[in-house]
Parts: sequence; C-alpha cells; structure tokens
Amino acid sequence: MVREIVVPALEGATDVTLGAWLRRAGERVEAGEPVAEALTDKVNAEIESPYAGVVEELLVAEGGPIAPGQPIARIRTDG
Repeated sequence: MVREIVVPALEGATDVTLGAWLRRAGERVEAGEPVAEALTDKVNAEIESPYAGVVEELLVAEGGPIAPGQPIARIRTDG
C-alpha cells in the first residue's frame, strides 16, 4: 500500500521551507525515522515517517515552500 507523509503543524509557523531530504526515492525508512528537514523563522524540525517502508516518490523539491497538512512524499509500506 502507498501512503503519504504530510507536513505536521510546526508551532503555528506559516512560512515553512523544505530544507533538505534525509532519504531518497528507493531508500528504506522505518516508522519514526526522519525523512526531511523543515525550516521556519522560529524552528528547524525533522519530519518523520509515520510508516515503515520504501520511499517511492518525493513530491517537493529542496528549498520549496511547504504547508502543514501538505503531502511531501509517498511511501510503499510493508505488508
């Protein structure tokens, strides 16, 4: 099954940038592992995968704007 990783709420920040991908398409990720860095004017945070599986697709380019609730990657989950 393919699931999406979405941007969490980041302390009310509205201007958020995808700073860097920590995983690439084709790489395995476990639930709770960081897949990307989010940058705001107040905090830099890691976005974690809620699922274990293989990164199928990255939906946002590094340096691109992102918003809470926005899908940023697709994961092909185990089972």
